[in-house]
Amino acid sequence: MQNFNDIPGSDNGSGASNGEGIRHDGSERSGNGGAGSDDAIVFRVDETSDLPIWAQLRNRIAYLIRTGRFKAGDQLPSVRSLAAEARINYNTVAKAYRDLELSSFIVSVRGRGMFVQKNVAASSAEEEAIDALVESCIKQYRARGMAYREVRERMTGIVDELERKAREAEEEKRDYATV
Repeated sequence: MQNFNDIPGSDNGSGASNGEGIRHDGSERSGNGGAGSDDAIVFRVDETSDLPIWAQLRNRIAYLIRTGRFKAGDQLPSVRSLAAEARINYNTVAKAYRDLELSSFIVSVRGRGMFVQKNVAASSAEEEAIDALVESCIKQYRARGMAYREVRERMTGIVDELERKAREAEEEKRDYATV
């Protein structure tokens, strides 16, 4: 059985980082600079996202399937184990799995679990559309006279800012938990 902890990945597809998540070895990572790198995180909740948690999880699993990290026939983690690992509600994982099944990404086998569907396309028209938007942004920066290096630095700065905001939102959330 393939497990989320065996799959390299950096986030849930939303692009944000909150400093906590699931590591390859199954241990939790705290936001205070613990050992390991962010690329060991497979899924984490983006507290700053407008997307509900179930949709974030659904998008991440769909991405892992489309990119081939989950292969046809691979078994997904059980609803209970994934909920415990990701520190999210059981019903949230069940809803994400249900949506993935309705979208023909996965299939439920009674008494055995959830498996990746055999006929899932490796690419997504939606991701290609998003890539086209990014390419358009790069061309617009280039038209303003920016070198590719400057464009890369600008885009990296934007991603870094989004990650910073996500960390701040997570810290604020923890502050409420300690009050």
